[in-house]
Amino acid sequence: MKSALSCLILCLSIACAQSDAKAIDLPAVFSPHAVFQMNTELPVWGTADPGTEVTVKFAGQSVTGKTNESGSWRVTLEPIPANDQGQKMVISGGGKRVVIGDILVGVVWLCGGQSNMEWTVRQSMNSKEEIAAGDLPWLRCIKAPHVLSRNPERDIDARWRVSTQQTAGSFTAVGTYMARRLHEELGVPVGLLDVNWGGTRAEPWTEMGALKRHPRFRQRILDLESEIRRWGNRTQEEISKLYESQKIDFEGNATLWWDKKLASDPGSSEGWARQDFDDSEWTEMSVPGLWDGDNSDWDGLVWYRKTVEIPEEWQGKDLILEPGAIDDADITFWQGQEVGRTTNQHATLRTYKVPGNQVTAGKAVITIAALDTGGAGGITGADENIRIRPAGADLASAQIISGMWKHRRGAAFSGDRGPSPPAPPSAPGMTASDPAVMFNAMLSPFIPYAIDGAIWYQGESNSSQPREYRELLPLMIGSWREAWGYTFPFGIVQLAAFKAVSDDPIQGGWAELRDAQDFTHRMIRNTGLAVLTDIGDARDIHPINKQAVGRRLADWALNRNHGRRDLPESGPFYLRSSVDGNAMVLEFTHCGESLVGRRGKSIDGFAIQGQDGRWHWGVAEVSGPMEIRVTHPQVQMPKAVRYAWQDNPVRANVVSSFGLPMAPFKTD
Repeated sequence: MKSALSCLILCLSIACAQSDAKAIDLPAVFSPHAVFQMNTELPVWGTADPGTEVTVKFAGQSVTGKTNESGSWRVTLEPIPANDQGQKMVISGGGKRVVIGDILVGVVWLCGGQSNMEWTVRQSMNSKEEIAAGDLPWLRCIKAPHVLSRNPERDIDARWRVSTQQTAGSFTAVGTYMARRLHEELGVPVGLLDVNWGGTRAEPWTEMGALKRHPRFRQRILDLESEIRRWGNRTQEEISKLYESQKIDFEGNATLWWDKKLASDPGSSEGWARQDFDDSEWTEMSVPGLWDGDNSDWDGLVWYRKTVEIPEEWQGKDLILEPGAIDDADITFWQGQEVGRTTNQHATLRTYKVPGNQVTAGKAVITIAALDTGGAGGITGADENIRIRPAGADLASAQIISGMWKHRRGAAFSGDRGPSPPAPPSAPGMTASDPAVMFNAMLSPFIPYAIDGAIWYQGESNSSQPREYRELLPLMIGSWREAWGYTFPFGIVQLAAFKAVSDDPIQGGWAELRDAQDFTHRMIRNTGLAVLTDIGDARDIHPINKQAVGRRLADWALNRNHGRRDLPESGPFYLRSSVDGNAMVLEFTHCGESLVGRRGKSIDGFAIQGQDGRWHWGVAEVSGPMEIRVTHPQVQMPKAVRYAWQDNPVRANVVSSFGLPMAPFKTD
């Protein structure tokens, strides 16, 4: 009897142990509809109970590994050829079993950067047609959400999606058009790791240890670590108290700032906000709208007044007054009484409360003292968002107060823009500009997923520090490759043409950042550079022609990774120069059969410098398949040449026989 009871207890214990076993957890990148990289070793990893044997079966292979003390496991599958038919991967161990279906094998590309990489198919050129062509079962994408972390994360809340007419519009446009070109040439599935965040700098994407080891960035990291230690483990209550203290300080500083601005203002001294003030001689201005006419260049105060009709049913009720966004600051009055003010927030929609004891039926006067501190001024926003309504009432009951308002100039602006309101405090090292926070939170969960390479479209947010970027971008690339454990191909997208056109031969600006990108491409092996000086929009930092960007990256990848030497990996690159009399002779690589001017025009865009240091637009002529001579009548002994050295280099028109643009360069 005892023996039978002992056996029963033992069996129950084993069953309980099995039911309590930790599930096999896989990072999000191993989920249905995934694409695996073909023809290379494939790491597969996850977590389970320490000491658990885990077996991975896929494409006829079976590989077993064991979890370590922390519960992590990793196995490696042998290289697998391309396959566009969905297959299952089965992971088992510790009595648990996970099945992942519809896995394809092809090429996988990591698409990193800021908004121009995040820009979607829906936002790109010919979006309707591109989305209509979006039913592509061989194309899959996994999009990383925008998250931050001080420490490397193992997983992220993301899933693979198949390209359809319903999903394609939200895929990265550059990645999508690159993928379509790759599939056209290779005929294999394509997977995109969509890991980017608009407006971000390169530092958040760089591994912390790499930054700390670099002499230029080491002190910043040490200072940040010190700040983190000082911050400590603050409670939410402590953080809330700190925020309240910062708001009190801001309000005090803002009051002093406004007092100075209003000290010499006639609107303040003459009572222009009073309910009974006579504004019959004031002129009218349309609201919303930026200041125009005589006010178009005005930096200072403009006072607005409007009389509205308050219905009987609103009497005695608190009202919500929403006067739109006011560029840059304002004080708003109701019946001569201030109801709210905002400082140094040109794009923020205002929301002010009018106390019920100030609300009576009939006519009421709203006055706004709007202060512009530079650039355009005025009240902006949609007509329907400039309104007033009872507190708690739905928008349908709101009274729209846009239209014609009376206005009059006050005092001119001078001095500073005023204090900025504090943001809720957050722990140091946890903002979107802090080092490594995106590498840790958004990139680490994909490491070491097998990839064909990475493409990178970023630099706009670092454009004011081009010299630093010459060190930062190579450092970032190196930190990625170190994390993955191999030197995968890395394609850099050079900044497109942008900003107003200048005829200054040596403007600098974005040309300096492009030079840093070109420097990285020349110094760091197994990289490529997609030049976009012929693609851009003077008024929009996000050029919509993402198709050309994707095609250029794809041709580079096909040439570099897949032996397609018949396809150009780039346009012409500067190689070397020499002086021949009064001419600077330039040699180039990647020219194809010849160098020509775009659309058959004479080549242009070269600036030449004489011994006196002055720069001139040079006279350029093609003197050989890979050679250009540059001269100028006033330059007898040329010192240097630069090409496309402007933000928006419209003169620069040299292309290879493949039609790809020459990269900007300098010989000095």
